[in-house]
Amino acid sequence: MAVITLSNIKKAFGNRDLFEDTSFFVNERERVSLIGANGTGKTTLLRIICGEESADSGTVNMEPGVTVGYLPQEVDLPEIAEMFLAVMGVTPELLACASELADLEVKIKHAAGDEAHKLGSHYAEVSHKFDSLHGFDYQISAKAILLGLGFDESDLSKPVRALSGGQKTRAALARLLLLSPDLLLLDEPTNHLDIQACEWLQDYLKERYNGAALIVSHDRYFLDQVVSRVLELENGAISAYKGNYSAFAHQKADKIEEQRKLYKLQQKEIARIESAIQTLFSDRKFSRRDSKVKQLERIQRVQAVRDQKTVKVSFASAVRSGREVLRLGKLSKSYPGRGLFANVEYVAERGRKIGIVGPNGSGKTTLLKIIADRETPDSGEVVFGHNVDPVYFAQEFDHLVPSRTVLEELLADADITASQARDILAKFLFMGDDSFKKVEVLSGGEQCRLALAKVLANSPNLLLLDEPTNHLDIASREALEEALKAYNGTVITASHDRYLLDAIADEIIEIKDGEFSHYLGNYSNYREKLRAASAPPPRIAKKTEASAQIETKKARPLSSLRETERKIRELTKKQIELETSIHATEKRMSELTDALGSEETYKNGSAKELSIEYDGLSDKLRQLYTDWECVCGELTELQE
Repeated sequence: MAVITLSNIKKAFGNRDLFEDTSFFVNERERVSLIGANGTGKTTLLRIICGEESADSGTVNMEPGVTVGYLPQEVDLPEIAEMFLAVMGVTPELLACASELADLEVKIKHAAGDEAHKLGSHYAEVSHKFDSLHGFDYQISAKAILLGLGFDESDLSKPVRALSGGQKTRAALARLLLLSPDLLLLDEPTNHLDIQACEWLQDYLKERYNGAALIVSHDRYFLDQVVSRVLELENGAISAYKGNYSAFAHQKADKIEEQRKLYKLQQKEIARIESAIQTLFSDRKFSRRDSKVKQLERIQRVQAVRDQKTVKVSFASAVRSGREVLRLGKLSKSYPGRGLFANVEYVAERGRKIGIVGPNGSGKTTLLKIIADRETPDSGEVVFGHNVDPVYFAQEFDHLVPSRTVLEELLADADITASQARDILAKFLFMGDDSFKKVEVLSGGEQCRLALAKVLANSPNLLLLDEPTNHLDIASREALEEALKAYNGTVITASHDRYLLDAIADEIIEIKDGEFSHYLGNYSNYREKLRAASAPPPRIAKKTEASAQIETKKARPLSSLRETERKIRELTKKQIELETSIHATEKRMSELTDALGSEETYKNGSAKELSIEYDGLSDKLRQLYTDWECVCGELTELQE
């Protein structure tokens, strides 16, 4: 059943129609992707669904009682609160209650006598209200989600106003997941996530979230893992495709090829009929000519395939360098209180495509800046090989000068003519007067295209790329991938774009927890090696046929059967013990909740001790449930 249905939605800005007669639906528990080129109206559609914007015409029908959660690209969190409180305070009432509890806890620490008793009584009242709002449950879930999205324990107490834009977006996503609405509207949810956090979000949406989701994203790897249907917004119309992004790409390619063939055949038929009409007119056979004219008019015309407006990237053949392009010798870098990497030894060879991965803050960008001579290492050296000409692409675009025009910026560092520069800019969609725009007024996507144009204009043989696809739409990402695959120079790129790393990389460097590791192959090979390294010892494959299972059991040695039975007895005993402990812990927590709500607790001064005991039992209960799930899983495997 559909949780939401859009019918004949139309939206225009001025003389420009974004979309017209747009209709689609999202079913319960379905994960749907909404894709399209930048500027086609994807975000506008999400805003119309959640009521932040109105359509010019058409209807949005939602099932009664359906709750909607929207993650915009620009988020708004309570600036006055600590991040943890802002996330777990999913309603104004709960946020106020959590903030009051935090204030009371500070005051109780420094209070004595009657004041402590008075504060304790008030704390009990607020705590009871907090519990009735499911605040303790939200606390536990909020922490798990925030840690899953890449925050550290130390980040949780930071005030919202001190967070970066990316951190605020991740915190807003955590808050939205905590609310768990019936329909999630996610606008570029992976933009500020590292690979580890992206994979956590994938698993969360696939395995733990029970609602529906409509996702706008350029992260093709993420879409491949999460969605089961793709909606493409193109030329103001929606087309639906079953399957994930890769399935969509194949279907779309087949559809375009079929349209090309039909158009070519139809044009050939139209030309034949038009020629016959001309011949019949010359022969003065007007009756037959009129019949042919009517035949021509009845033809339903197949539209010619319109090439999507996207960047056209093609690198010139790179000047041949020495076999050894780059050598890192005992390279180390740290900041106060945080070491990034130490004594790194690495050699990059000519023509290799090298991907750098790791969590946010692990040192990927710093390493590229050191190689590009934009930052100084603490120790060690960077040595370029013979005839190496590197060019650096910075993800922050801080190398672009805001006061220059687009054309001036391209000409500043490249030995090319103005005419050649205009040709390059046209390939990156800077047409006509766009060349005279100031850099300071460009959008993130336009700055990205200009920075890539500068790379292209310099004809390097070593590309140092820091998140080159961050602001590109899918078509532009694919164009860049094809160009990098065809490029005969050397590429070193730090990226969270797993699809890019799968497409071009033949080596992966991982920087994590101060360690520098090297893997041959693309991203998927790297992930497979990590899984193999962390997997338990292989088990004997289980037969799928019931008869085969029986035969296998019969064929087992008696000693093996006895060992299995012994393990089952031990695990069953452990399961019973854990269930007993869980029951006892839950009972004690219930007693503590009652005690913390009693005035007597604060008269005898035991409130603080009971509160500490409650927190300890809460942690213990989570661990007990984790252990219980593991034991149940092992029992199931043995009993099979």
